[in-house]
Amino acid sequence: MKKILISLSVFLFIVLGLCNTDVKAAPVKMSDGQLFDAQYYAQNNPDVVAAFGTDSNWLYLHYVVCGKAEGRLPYAPGSGTGNSGSTGEFDPLYYAARYPDVVAVFGNDPAMLRMHYDLCGKAEGRFPSAAAENGGASIPVPTSVPVSAASGVEQQVLDLVNAERAKYGLAPLAWDASNLGPGAAVRAQEISVLFSHTRPDGRSCFTAVSNPGWLGENIAAGQRSPQEVMNSWMNSPGHRSNILNANFTRLGVGYYYNPSAPYRYYWVQMFSS
Repeated sequence: MKKILISLSVFLFIVLGLCNTDVKAAPVKMSDGQLFDAQYYAQNNPDVVAAFGTDSNWLYLHYVVCGKAEGRLPYAPGSGTGNSGSTGEFDPLYYAARYPDVVAVFGNDPAMLRMHYDLCGKAEGRFPSAAAENGGASIPVPTSVPVSAASGVEQQVLDLVNAERAKYGLAPLAWDASNLGPGAAVRAQEISVLFSHTRPDGRSCFTAVSNPGWLGENIAAGQRSPQEVMNSWMNSPGHRSNILNANFTRLGVGYYYNPSAPYRYYWVQMFSS
């Protein structure tokens, strides 16, 4: 038994190095670069404390060996500290728009997106902000993108959608100018305020249209062209399934540009049967 304990102590020293053993009230960076809040972990995992005690090294060992695979959180959502990238702080709106595959699993909660970046995204080479992706430079802004010109952009998105559907032998979607089009235009402005399938007033996104049939919505932000936003949607399983859904027959597209909004470019697709 003593030999096992001595071996485990050596393992702890190798894995954790000379990290601080004091219980912290905020996440600290461990020797391997992981943020960890031993106090939070102890308070939210009493079963672990019962077996391992409250020593931060033992708690962190449990997290590395077991807790991460079990889905336990290493620190309280939203309490991460430090700069998220070499050029620019973490921007949840950018992260959600840039990585729809993450949103499909973690949702749009800023704390959960930040946690994904800290735990996985950084190691995967994902960018925490638009400034980071552009090497610290600001994204070029067109001198003017009048809303009245959006009809041409909407048509381009419709054409791209139908081109993708044609690849799979699916019937093209018809433009819905009386219902889905106006509804999508409203939603495009709304997601510049709240990037979610829930409207800013708390209602479902589908209350923006009156069609009682089968409905679907795709949203995106930050993409600067119809082709760019279609690439994002087609690379996301959930969004792609809407585009290639054989039950849908009609489409409305909303495009909204606001130079003072966080991502300037906002896109919505509204589908119906």
